[in-house]
Amino acid sequence: MIGDYVSICRRPMTLTNRPKSRLRLPPNKHQVKQELAQDVANFLARGGSVEQVGQGETALVNGCFNQQRPTIASQTQTRTLLSSQVEAIEKRKEERRQPKPTPIKTNRRPTKKWIYDDFGEPLRWVWS
Repeated sequence: MIGDYVSICRRPMTLTNRPKSRLRLPPNKHQVKQELAQDVANFLARGGSVEQVGQGETALVNGCFNQQRPTIASQTQTRTLLSSQVEAIEKRKEERRQPKPTPIKTNRRPTKKWIYDDFGEPLRWVWS
């Protein structure tokens, strides 16, 4: 354990009388249990009563969940075929997917080229 005293500033403080933080912490389990016990005691003090239910009893009808599902009466909707619109959209998508042709890079600066004779020997440089 750290000790009984924590020295902050000039005045020694014990762990019990240290300043409270401004943050509100959620209640712990013990505090929740106490609050529930207090609520039950207040309910019983106002004249409320608690029914004892036998083990194995449920609120289910015949031991099953309610299996009737609510039905919504609505007219069947007519469907409109949109195949031509879908094809147009797909065509536009495909056009976007195709890579654009890259322009051929042209070197704007002149380059040196060797000029060879009939025997493959270099003769001179030529700018082209």
